Amino acid sequence: MSGPDGIAVLLVDDHRVFAEALGSLLAAEAGISEVSVASNLDTARTLIAAGRPDIVLLDLSLAEESGNDLLAELANDPAPTAVVMLSGSTDPRSIVQALEAGARGWLSKTTKLSALVEALWQVLDGNVYLSPATLQPVLRHLMSDVRRQRAASGFVDQLTHRELDVLRCLVSGMTRAEAAAHLFVSTNTIRTHIQSLLRRSGQHSTLALVAFARSHGVTGIDETEGSVIATGPGSSA
Repeated sequence: MSGPDGIAVLLVDDHRVFAEALGSLLAAEAGISEVSVASNLDTARTLIAAGRPDIVLLDLSLAEESGNDLLAELANDPAPTAVVMLSGSTDPRSIVQALEAGARGWLSKTTKLSALVEALWQVLDGNVYLSPATLQPVLRHLMSDVRRQRAASGFVDQLTHRELDVLRCLVSGMTRAEAAAHLFVSTNTIRTHIQSLLRRSGQHSTLALVAFARSHGVTGIDETEGSVIATGPGSSA
């Protein structure tokens, strides 16, 4: 807990030399009264239970453990503790997943001390902080997601009747051969339609395509025809 002289910080990192060095530097900063260090999740939980810190600096990869586990626990607490991920990775997907899970920021382990301390204050002021090295990749990732979502939003409406029939066969669990027999076409025709469906939906496997189709209201070929939310405008053999 924060005291009259400053805030309490918990640093969770399994690299002992790095953690001890950073802990000492943080403890010398004005406004920080206490820095605790944990090398694993059990120790971190014990320290949190003994006296909840104002902010947790949490490594993503902890030997055989994942910092995401502690992040989820703290985010779901009735009085959540601010968590900033501290990682050597700048993978935008990992960063976005951590933010979605409740992290208030993401810092590279190469971040300068002054920038790290500034990030702590920003987060404690209620802001979300991303280091400059991670901001651009994250923005590119998010914009790419937006473009994919826009392209997918009209996916079913853009299908031909034949493409929709093939997709509904897949949703029903049919193999390519079974779909070909059901629709009285060749397996090569089914394969061509599936490749087109994968490309247009942005999916990378038939299983993912089926899940994607289900999420867009497409029902199996053996289900009620009227339950499909949309049908393609064209026709194809």
